[in-house]
Amino acid sequence: MSTQAELAVFSPAKINLYLRILGKRADGYHDLETVMVPLDFGDQITLESAKTGVALHCDNPRLPTDDTNLALRAAKLLLERCSVKRGAKIALQKRTPLAAGLGGGSSNAAAVLKGLSLLWQVDAPPEILGELAASMGSDINFFLAGGAALCRSRGEQVEPIPCKLSAAILLVNPGFGISTRWAYESWAKAAVGLTAKPPEVSLLLRALAENDLPGVSRCLFNSLETPSIKKFPVLRLLKKVMRAGGAMGSLMSGSGSTVFGLFAEAEAAEENARQIRKEFGPSMWTQVTKCIST
Repeated sequence: MSTQAELAVFSPAKINLYLRILGKRADGYHDLETVMVPLDFGDQITLESAKTGVALHCDNPRLPTDDTNLALRAAKLLLERCSVKRGAKIALQKRTPLAAGLGGGSSNAAAVLKGLSLLWQVDAPPEILGELAASMGSDINFFLAGGAALCRSRGEQVEPIPCKLSAAILLVNPGFGISTRWAYESWAKAAVGLTAKPPEVSLLLRALAENDLPGVSRCLFNSLETPSIKKFPVLRLLKKVMRAGGAMGSLMSGSGSTVFGLFAEAEAAEENARQIRKEFGPSMWTQVTKCIST
């Protein structure tokens, strides 16, 4: 439901089915080749028009609501760039774990950019929104585009891809976050011989377009997984339990710490989630979802 005074926006999470680091750039970022898919699980954002100013409220007290928050920064950038004479109240219902490799902050920023453009009736072309997104982070452009995509450069070059994958996806977060900066620095320090050779990304793209779950599972890859597992062995254990429970493939998403498993049936994914909570403790966060097909 939406009016000119209020707008509800869904902010989807994502997983990286493929994340290959090609090298470090002069600007401090890394050149990437990554395949991301949006999920039908995520956060809810309510945008309410205000006379002046932009304020953010979140139901998770652990999430900062100052200018370090990407959603608030996105709102202020849009207001300034488009010379908006109104304000907004942003209410964020946070369901995605923090620092989890699921793109929660980037998704929130993209949702706010798109939502406030409608709420404020700002006629901002996609190029302007894309420019604002790229100035804040690497994954925001992916969420702006919507749908599965092959992303390159530092992630802001987005190429939509067909995705018919119908697998059930089990997300498991061990209860701690992994710093993106630490993950990339650890990758840079790792010996080249410890990094597995990645499969050809074209094979993954074909498997996604054909709903070929075994093919997708064979092509899962993440350059950041090896150093993360070395420091956090629980990630390896989670992957092992997933595979034992019927997952055809399992991988750490993004810079972690969430691990996902791909299952042919939702019932098997739900049963595996119960098994993981039984083995690792009831506080282990689990969520069964699916990707948004394109």
